[in-house]
Amino acid sequence: MIHFDHVSKTYPNGTRALDDISLQVEKGEFVFIVGHSGAGKSTLIKMLLREEIPESGNVEVNGYNLVKMKRRQVPLFRRGIGVVFQDFRLIPNMTVYDNVAFALRVTDVSTKFIRRRVPYILDLVDLAGKAKCMPQELSGGEQQRVALARALVNNPSLLIADEPTGNIDPQLSYEIVDLLSEINKCGTTVLMVTHEHDLVAEFNKRVVTLRDGQIVADSAARGRRAL
Repeated sequence: MIHFDHVSKTYPNGTRALDDISLQVEKGEFVFIVGHSGAGKSTLIKMLLREEIPESGNVEVNGYNLVKMKRRQVPLFRRGIGVVFQDFRLIPNMTVYDNVAFALRVTDVSTKFIRRRVPYILDLVDLAGKAKCMPQELSGGEQQRVALARALVNNPSLLIADEPTGNIDPQLSYEIVDLLSEINKCGTTVLMVTHEHDLVAEFNKRVVTLRDGQIVADSAARGRRAL
C-alpha cells in the first residue's frame, strides 16, 4: 500500500525534513506515526498526497509511483485516499449532508448513488440525525466525525488522519481512534499522525516514531525481529 525507499527531502531554507526514510505499510494495516513538532510528520503526509516529491529516493502509494507520476494523474490518484485533518475543514455554509455529498459530487457520480451513500456513511459515524445541521451547530467531536464521513464516502483504500484528535477533548479523542479502528477492521488501511503518546498507548497498533526526519523506532520492525 505504501512504500518509501530511502526518501530524503530538504526545503529551500535548508531544513532537512526527511533523511533517508524507508517505510513499508501493507494493505489493511493500522499505523500510528508519532513524533514531536519538526520531526517530519507533515512532510511525510505531503509526500503521501503527492503535494511534495522527494529530492532522492522513491515513493509508491496504492500502486502509483509518485515520483514519476504526471500532474494530470494526481486527481485520480487522490480519489483513492481519504484525508481527515485536525481543523476539520468543513464548508461552513453547507449542511452536514452536503459537506459529505460534496466529496461525491466532484467525482460526477449519480444523484441516486449520492442519496443512498451519504446517509449510509453518516449512520456509520453515528451522525444519522445530524444531516440537516450546519457545522457550527455541532460539537468539535461531531465536526470531526463529519470530516471522517467525508473522507470515507468515496470508499478509499487508504485513510490518512493527520492529527485528527488535536482539537477535541481526550474522551472524544479515544472515540475517534476507536472508530478508525472499526473502519480498519473492514479492510481500509489507516495511517494516523499524532503527537499524543498517551492515546497511542491505549491501542495495540503498529507505531512508527520520527525524530529529526528519521525513523528512530518501528514497533512492527521489532515484532518481525522477535519472530
